[in-house]
Amino acid sequence: MPVATANTEPETFQLKSAPPDGFVKLKPLPFGQILTRRDNASKLSMRTSNKRGRRGSREMDEMNIDTMQLETRFYEFSNCIVDHNLTDKAGTKLDFNKKETLSVLDPRVGSEIEDLIDKLNQEDDAEEVDEVKDSPSPSSSSARDQLKQS
Repeated sequence: MPVATANTEPETFQLKSAPPDGFVKLKPLPFGQILTRRDNASKLSMRTSNKRGRRGSREMDEMNIDTMQLETRFYEFSNCIVDHNLTDKAGTKLDFNKKETLSVLDPRVGSEIEDLIDKLNQEDDAEEVDEVKDSPSPSSSSARDQLKQS
């Protein structure tokens, strides 16, 4: 039977933005945490007035869609970074379980870690699509045809 549980084995990555030997050890998010990350990614709020429009419906005064970049990235950094050797100027190891760490993090280092986390958590999806495309079994021909059409 196929194993359907997440592989959360950490991988070590050398950071080009933190020479000479900066590294992070990252683990992928399991599906439940990916769903939580999606839930944290945006916030939608709407306000309506008590006024009635011409057709009797309430008029909408305001609609906001907030992207929650800081919350999402903090969630990813705190859940994916297992170990690292990154420090502040005083030599204190950075604590990615504290949101304020992202505020002092070098943007180049943060962007590189962000890219690695994104790749690590999207990698499995790409492999599954490739397997479906390459699968010769008749049961997957309709799935393969759907992928070709999209």
